[in-house]
Amino acid sequence: LAAVAVPRFNAFYALKLDGAMKKVRSDIRYVQQLGISQHVDTRIVFDAANNSYQASFCTIAGGVCGNSWAAITDPFTRGNLQTYFNTDPQYGGIGITSASFGGGSTLRFDWQGVPQNSARTNLAADGSASFSYQGNSNTIYITPNTGRVRVQ
Repeated sequence: LAAVAVPRFNAFYALKLDGAMKKVRSDIRYVQQLGISQHVDTRIVFDAANNSYQASFCTIAGGVCGNSWAAITDPFTRGNLQTYFNTDPQYGGIGITSASFGGGSTLRFDWQGVPQNSARTNLAADGSASFSYQGNSNTIYITPNTGRVRVQ
């Protein structure tokens, strides 16, 4: 019986990770589109140490933000757009293994939707965030200039 059950658990683990990847990809696209529609810079800060990410927007339209960031509202929960994988009831246990967007863990979009690093420099190469769960792993890539989001 155990020989039959173990492969099914592995399939479940892969499905759970795929679901989390869809959520993260959707959140990234939402943050980018919100910035374009509101004409403000937006960002997602990935925290691999705490397996979480949070989204925010610049409260100074067209300016240099510094510390002028406010939380983005999640369109479904109406709370802050943030995910804590350690405690999330649906995606609990997912781990953020790395995040690199031009040298840092912050993915930023200017008001035109162009992906940048935390220093407001356009990405010169793909940015990425990698995730794992029970021996399965996936990476989300952000394409420079267009901000195309893909999972591999």
